[in-house]
Amino acid sequence: MDIFLQISYWKNIKKESEPRLIKKDKIKLINIGYLIVMILKMKNAYRLFLIILITSFSIYSVFYMICLPNFSDSSQEKILISESVPTENFKLPKMASIEGNFSSYNLSVILDEATSIIQGNLSVDFYNNDPVSFAKLPFHLYLSGMEFESRRGNIEILNVAKADNPDVAFTFEVDSKNQIMWVTLDTTLESFQRVSFIIKFNAILPDGGIDRANSHGEDSNQSRIYKFSSFYPMPCVYDKFDGWNIDPYLEVGDPFYFDMAYYHLFVEVPNEMVVAATGNLTERINNSNYTIYHFDTIYPVREVTFSTSKWFKVDSKVVNGVNISTYYLPKSKPIWEDNALNYGVNAFTLYNETFGIYPYPTFNIVEEYTYYGGMEYPNQVYITESIDYWDYPQWFLEKIIAHETSHQWWYNLVGNDEVDWGFLDEMLACWSTDYYAEIYHSDWKYFQHELYIDEVRTYYEEEVLPNRINQSIYECYTIYWYIAYKKAPLILEKFRNSIGDVNFFSGLKLYFERYQYKIALLSDLQQCFEDIIGTSLDWFFLPWFDNPYLPSYVFTSVIYDLYQSILYITVEDLNEVNNNYPYSQQIPLQVFDANGQILFNENVWINSTTTFSIPMTPNPTEVSLIYNENVLVQLSSVEIDSLKAGVENPVIVSIIIIIIIACSAPVGLLIIFKIIRKRKKILIEN
Repeated sequence: MDIFLQISYWKNIKKESEPRLIKKDKIKLINIGYLIVMILKMKNAYRLFLIILITSFSIYSVFYMICLPNFSDSSQEKILISESVPTENFKLPKMASIEGNFSSYNLSVILDEATSIIQGNLSVDFYNNDPVSFAKLPFHLYLSGMEFESRRGNIEILNVAKADNPDVAFTFEVDSKNQIMWVTLDTTLESFQRVSFIIKFNAILPDGGIDRANSHGEDSNQSRIYKFSSFYPMPCVYDKFDGWNIDPYLEVGDPFYFDMAYYHLFVEVPNEMVVAATGNLTERINNSNYTIYHFDTIYPVREVTFSTSKWFKVDSKVVNGVNISTYYLPKSKPIWEDNALNYGVNAFTLYNETFGIYPYPTFNIVEEYTYYGGMEYPNQVYITESIDYWDYPQWFLEKIIAHETSHQWWYNLVGNDEVDWGFLDEMLACWSTDYYAEIYHSDWKYFQHELYIDEVRTYYEEEVLPNRINQSIYECYTIYWYIAYKKAPLILEKFRNSIGDVNFFSGLKLYFERYQYKIALLSDLQQCFEDIIGTSLDWFFLPWFDNPYLPSYVFTSVIYDLYQSILYITVEDLNEVNNNYPYSQQIPLQVFDANGQILFNENVWINSTTTFSIPMTPNPTEVSLIYNENVLVQLSSVEIDSLKAGVENPVIVSIIIIIIIACSAPVGLLIIFKIIRKRKKILIEN
């Protein structure tokens, strides 16, 4: 398997080429010092011929050593040829067991549709799953950070009280600037213990169809929607990297990071309203003017959301025991009806079979107002209503549904810190969307309006910005979209092509099984692939995720040794000095003769700056590295598809030197013979 040929390189097992060994003559013909003295005493003609002879041999030797680098006899060092990946049956995905304890929350809200305000109670049963004790607990109050037109969103904390004795109040402090509330506990919360209390709050939705939560539209034209996300005090996450993660709401990326928890959500709305929410609808209680909906998540989720409207149209279908539903406005019926549900079913079925089993009983796809294309939440995703006015609305609808659906696996079930490693779930979701296109449209690039590979190859030329993937949103604020949604999924597809489908999909399944209901890192994803393959993958993950620049290759030496019939090639990466790790990738190499005939056409490994040799009988004149779709390099234009260089051929110089040597040799032999005779004569006289 070609992937394993890189292991010796990255473990520094590959040895430097041994110098050529020249056997010394056992018989010394003349004394070197005496020869020099005799040369000085010779006549000018003889001296000239001998100097020409010695100089010719010296020039040829130096020329040979400089132009033709030494190589060992290892065939791997000479050239590394691509091998196919063996195939085997895919492992069936399976549902991971739920291990450990989780927090539990009962969230009840009452909507006043006239003011877009809810009255809320959050019953907290917080489980400390960290090896430290806490005197205070922080909660996010995100609504005030969201964009609006004229009415700012806000969460107002009314009081915090002990769960079993509401008359006992807990002290709390609100940091409005950072959208955080700190609750001071009555006793220290030790590791693996629980604390319970109730938070009473009011929340008002921002107006305008802009951000992740809002109320927008008009009842007069059947378009009003109330969308509630991040609308309640949301528990922060404690980890070994940052302690408490108390980042405020950010305009870039998805600034969310939550532990899994069980939720019961109770929503009270006017009778005529339709509610779509996280969880399984287990109970509906009708009063005279209001209806209470009770949703149970059944399994742990990272957060809950709901959306309600008088005008929602609903389509549903049960797939593998999961009720998949779409909620949309009447004006969007020509685009949404049947189509949205079909796209959702296709995406759900593919991901369920490819990555692992979706454990929840419901999944909703809901129309929303926002300038985002869509947004993911557990059991429920949102799709912007604005696609009704875009070119190719069906194309966008299918793409966004495929993307947001994949987040049920990559964000909810397998979580990650979306501030420090926001690219991780987006990389997997974007790649999954393109895999959907590969399966249902026979084209991995079907949803790429601008091809990833063109943008990635020319990004530095156009933006002049380093673009390392593995960094937080704060570090890549202005280029996060490019890194997470373009470069990262392309790198993942390159990795897939490097290790083969069997290993790749087995690794993704293992990642899902191992980190379902947990928080994962990029290193965890790498470890899963290493466990499948059985060897280190640093050679791939370190350069492609941590280097700020793509490789930029040039040929620094291309020489054909006529006498050994070997072509020597050196490829240098000009960005090697600017990066932290050397790149390794396979690139097709073609060698041509003077008539344009291909003499050699194979994949070769370019390990950063690389020198290799190819045995070749015909006389080559040109070499070319072919930049196919699996080769990532820094380019100045998307039109560039290869790197070419002519072959330096030392034949003419060699012929001249040989002629000089051939002409000088007889005279030199006569001179040497005369020196020997003269020396013998001196010895006899003495």
